[in-house]
Amino acid sequence: MSAPVNPRDLRLRAAWLAHGYGLTQAEIAHRLGVSRATVNRMLEQARALGEIRIWIDQPEGDLTALSLDVAQALNIPEVICVPSAPGAAPHAAIGLALGRMLSDRIGAGMRIGLGWGRTLTHALDAFQPPPRADALVLSLLGGQVRSGRPNPGALAARMAASLGCDVMFLPAPLIVDHADTRARLIAGCGLQALFDLAEQLDIAVFGAGDLDASLALRTLDSQAARALRDAGAVGEILAQIVDAEGASTGFEINERVMAVGLDHVAQARARVLACGGTARAPVIRAAHARIGLSTLVTDEATAHDLLNTRMEEED
Repeated sequence: MSAPVNPRDLRLRAAWLAHGYGLTQAEIAHRLGVSRATVNRMLEQARALGEIRIWIDQPEGDLTALSLDVAQALNIPEVICVPSAPGAAPHAAIGLALGRMLSDRIGAGMRIGLGWGRTLTHALDAFQPPPRADALVLSLLGGQVRSGRPNPGALAARMAASLGCDVMFLPAPLIVDHADTRARLIAGCGLQALFDLAEQLDIAVFGAGDLDASLALRTLDSQAARALRDAGAVGEILAQIVDAEGASTGFEINERVMAVGLDHVAQARARVLACGGTARAPVIRAAHARIGLSTLVTDEATAHDLLNTRMEEED
């Protein structure tokens, strides 16, 4: 009788066949004697557990020139552009570039503030840092209450596990019922320590969303969401609604968001926004106006949109 197959060994073998040899899921299923659905499930699990990490060199030439043009036009010290694919969302590609950059940038003893989103989730697929046991990862957002929904704390835990360091969570719902509730939770439930540390971040890493993808707006009915649009909202940063200039004080919902404030994020020594998709160009500009980006990681289509808009403004 043959020994039972270790599930982890089988999962890693599937990962090697997929990413090391370029086999399709059907080919992997045939070789391993399992169904395609099982292969798909194993690969997804391997990504979630950080067993699959992807490392791709940055293209040069036109993309380097485009990055420099955007950096100069928007006065951002560093812009990293990845190729765009028409009709395909850029989150994974931007995330891979972000993960590679963070692998090199996170140093010993650093305090890392982490937002949440699809792009940042993909970044951990390419995150290969040396051990940083004396670092500290802080989750900058409260979580989702409903089981099964994505949780910002889980992303922070994954990054901390990769670094081998401690993590601090913000154990509260993302949106609470009243500003007074937010203040009481921070003052009376031990959360103030995280907010204090968030004023001394070495690096803040976050995404930004247009209103259609807003975490905050998912908690509102359609009428309330429409009112925010009518009031000039262009998107969200760390679940906080902002207008085209990056201002957030005019939107009541921001007083109920359990997240580190944007003014705290602006104090970080390095401020990294990873965001793409041309619909998000306005909120990217708003983020830079409010926070002052050190690094923008985006895709070439969005970069062209940012550059063209800037040129139109100058004309």
